[in-house]
Amino acid sequence: MANTGVVVALVLAAAAFGGNWLWSRQTRKEQIERLVSGARAPDLLKEHSNVFNKKEIVQVTPNVYSAIGFAIANSIMIVGDDGIIIVDVTESVAAGREILAAFRNITSKPVKAIIYTHNHADHTYGARGFIEKDQPTPEIWAHRSILSELQTFFYSSPIGYQRAMRQFGVLIPNHINAGIGMKLRWTEEGQQPGLIFPTKMFVGIERDIIVAGVKMKLVHIPGETPDQIGVWLPDEKVFLCADDVYRAFPNLYAIRGTTSRSLLDWSSSLDKIIDLEPHYLVPSHTRPLEGADAITSLLTSYRDAIQFVHDQTVRFMNKGLLPDEIAAKVRLPEHLATHPYLIELYGTVEWSVKGVFNTYMGWFSGDPVNLSPLTPDELANRYVELGGGVDRCVTAAQEALDKGDHRWALTLASHVIRVDEQNTDARRIASICMMALGSQQVSANGRNYFFTSALEVLGELNTKINGDRRHGFIRIAPMATLFSLLRVRFMPETCPNTNTTVLFEFTDSNTFISLTVRNSIVLIGDRPLTSYQIKVKTTETVWREITISKMAALTSYVTGEVEVVGGLVNFRNVMSCFEKD
Repeated sequence: MANTGVVVALVLAAAAFGGNWLWSRQTRKEQIERLVSGARAPDLLKEHSNVFNKKEIVQVTPNVYSAIGFAIANSIMIVGDDGIIIVDVTESVAAGREILAAFRNITSKPVKAIIYTHNHADHTYGARGFIEKDQPTPEIWAHRSILSELQTFFYSSPIGYQRAMRQFGVLIPNHINAGIGMKLRWTEEGQQPGLIFPTKMFVGIERDIIVAGVKMKLVHIPGETPDQIGVWLPDEKVFLCADDVYRAFPNLYAIRGTTSRSLLDWSSSLDKIIDLEPHYLVPSHTRPLEGADAITSLLTSYRDAIQFVHDQTVRFMNKGLLPDEIAAKVRLPEHLATHPYLIELYGTVEWSVKGVFNTYMGWFSGDPVNLSPLTPDELANRYVELGGGVDRCVTAAQEALDKGDHRWALTLASHVIRVDEQNTDARRIASICMMALGSQQVSANGRNYFFTSALEVLGELNTKINGDRRHGFIRIAPMATLFSLLRVRFMPETCPNTNTTVLFEFTDSNTFISLTVRNSIVLIGDRPLTSYQIKVKTTETVWREITISKMAALTSYVTGEVEVVGGLVNFRNVMSCFEKD
């Protein structure tokens, strides 16, 4: 029998979308909001909000404070002799400013350093909120590998942004929480990314530093990301563990889209923390913990759960089972599954299993059916044809929906939408199914993704990256990074025979960037060349504005601020080989 939340969702869905969609009674927006608000969340997920639903500064020790509830991530202040150190800065400049104002009720000492525990936006994009007027920019510490991780993020930012909007449920009404915080502060009016690139980086396993008289050890603890570091304060026995631990099952694979995370690295990192025997544990999400025995017990259970998922996945993988089959078999033992820090409120065992399989075996499941499969559009057409046409498939989807078989109804409706994109009945069925499936999710990520996707299917949400945020990336990215993005925007179908090198000289930074197109690929260099076909001389500021305008303003700039040697027409022809949107 369906649970109460699903029943409520389906009843409201029938009311909101049945017949002629009841246009005469309510506006469509009101119907959508009613549908979403009626889809009840599991009690565990609602209760989980109590962990972080209040903005507060929690004192851990006399000189360590954690800001909880201001954003999806925490920001931690360490008070030194003549300044403060900020560890993680949240995703929002606005949140950063709020937090700093709250910290200023404790101390007026200047910000001497910022430490990024890893590259994720919710730990780095609020940095400018901690920069105060008339104060020097603090040094910013991170692991050296953060640069390659940021580069990877920038490469996939359009699709990554869209899927993050779905996972975190930023745009849906009746948002419950985001699993590791209340809500991602990502769409506030006028918000621009506040990332400042690191100025101090280290390589290897650890680095001892002293800032404002505070002795710290930066410890490489890869987990959610390969670049992740923790901060060990030996005098206070405090360990800042970044995202290696939070009060939910770990996100061993993120449905917003990431590379498969190394479970063995993650469990080994937890072993490092256990060996330090911290008396205080301060995560970058959820609340601090106190007591060496309690912390050791928690860390042991957490790392054992991660290893269990790894080991059992590999066990069944070696028996020849496919990813979906393994995901249906692997379940945490009861004493771990019921641990308050391992409830699947964020990551899930099911998704984690598939991530482990991908780590070892890649995209190919091993089933020859998947070796050279039909494309989704081809498969949809075959399904619909086999099912007797669009109308018959819609009828079958409705019949499955009436029986509460939401996964099958969604499958059928999704195939119809691929064949007949404007089919309102199929979209109605798909949205109801996604709402129903979302209602069953304990994981905030799963709930948010289903609900957001349902509203997208109905045309009520647009999760694509907006122009303001894109422009913000362009204004903060290093020039080498900005140019490297052109590699994944090149259109070989438009310029199959282009073979040209363009040398850019930026006079305000005294730097050079070379862009070479050959064999339908793009190469980017950061040194001056003696051999090139076109040379462009300008400033970084002007080029960023040209990039934001998608080259439309190039002609107006050429008269004074951009000098092109080798022919403006030739230069424009080369740049026309790159996608503008």
